[in-house]
Amino acid sequence: MPDAQAAHEFTLTAFLPALAGANMIYGVGMLDSGMTWDYAQAVMQNEMVSMIVKSIEGIPLSDELMALDVIESVGPGGEYITHEHTYNNMKQQSQVDLFDRNTRDVWEERGSKDIVEKSYEKAFDILRNHKPEPLPGNVQISLNEIFKEAETRTETQSK
Repeated sequence: MPDAQAAHEFTLTAFLPALAGANMIYGVGMLDSGMTWDYAQAVMQNEMVSMIVKSIEGIPLSDELMALDVIESVGPGGEYITHEHTYNNMKQQSQVDLFDRNTRDVWEERGSKDIVEKSYEKAFDILRNHKPEPLPGNVQISLNEIFKEAETRTETQSK
């Protein structure tokens, strides 16, 4: 079952290679040194990967985003959290569904669900309701040929 240690380990083993330039993250959904796969773990780590990708992209800089005019108008000692510019731009940095960024009171009012519970709910919702687009016919035919060849090779090698 996913837990804080699994989340921490995945974050380190995914984020550090991403910082070094890796463009493929291995092990999404895996637990117990790859001996177990878990739907909630995969959903949770999918969100972690999107946060890692957003971090690696860096912080975009432009005159609009630097908002020097806002800094000047708010001035020293002022606050930016309620400023319209902050409101209009804050969600560009990270959008999450599973990680709860509400206060404890709001979290409790909404049922006190932790990330694992929300991840299982989302995973099973996907399994029940997702309607994948079919592959183009030529792609499906090519895949079937590859599978048949692999099965034949495997059967031959096991004899």
